[in-house]
Amino acid sequence: MRKTPIIPALLVVAAIFPGFAAASEGLPPATDLQTDGRLAQAQRLPIVLFFHSASCPYCRQVEDLYLRPLAGENARTPRMVLREVEIDAPVPMKDFRGARTDMRAFASRQGVKLVPSIRFLGPDGTPLVPELLGYSSPDFYAGYLEDAIRSATRKLRAPGAR
Repeated sequence: MRKTPIIPALLVVAAIFPGFAAASEGLPPATDLQTDGRLAQAQRLPIVLFFHSASCPYCRQVEDLYLRPLAGENARTPRMVLREVEIDAPVPMKDFRGARTDMRAFASRQGVKLVPSIRFLGPDGTPLVPELLGYSSPDFYAGYLEDAIRSATRKLRAPGAR
């Protein structure tokens, strides 16, 4: 019996299913929200911030089941600027005004106390629709998430919107 090396086999899978590679990586961190805001403004896309904690098992489920696949789709057809913020990490970042801070302080200033929390923001960081807070219903979560993204996009693109 001949053994197939694992690395070449994974490369073949990644080539056949391009979303597989994107889905296996983490979400892009919110390192520069000012730049993300300019991108969102230019492309008229909502900014979707995923606030999570490394110790939160529900956060992991939301990321693995919904956000990573969504990030893979978004890489092919951009519908949002998707970023993650780890609320208990001192990871350096810039806020929407360009001020230097870290993820922990940013989350605190945003009033994030419970995770998972997904916020749908305009290019300047103002909320477009209510946040998705917690994870209680796996049966409906994908629908709630999709509805919020669509509503945020409609609000952002409405006549007279910013």
